[in-house]
Amino acid sequence: MMERKSKFDDFLIMTVDEVLKESFGEAGLLIYTYLESRSVKREKIPEKLEVFADCLRNFSAGGSVVETLILRSLYSRFGLDFNRINESNSFADRVAELKNSFH
Repeated sequence: MMERKSKFDDFLIMTVDEVLKESFGEAGLLIYTYLESRSVKREKIPEKLEVFADCLRNFSAGGSVVETLILRSLYSRFGLDFNRINESNSFADRVAELKNSFH
């Protein structure tokens, strides 16, 4: 079980990297510097999703759009369709739901 969770965490970090680069170019990776100023290292994003989401929204006016892109890409990695029906759930809640269903 632990191995599956860490594999999911690896997919999440890889997806975040890709979406940040696609959305902002290499400058998107500056968010990691901002995160570290909030005591969150890149590899700790899966454990600190709320802080990551707050930093993303503070870093960019399009933070919520980037959250959606991350979710869409993450769902796609697992062969699932991302739907926006559950938009009342936070970014962290949606990632946690996906992580809990990861087999």
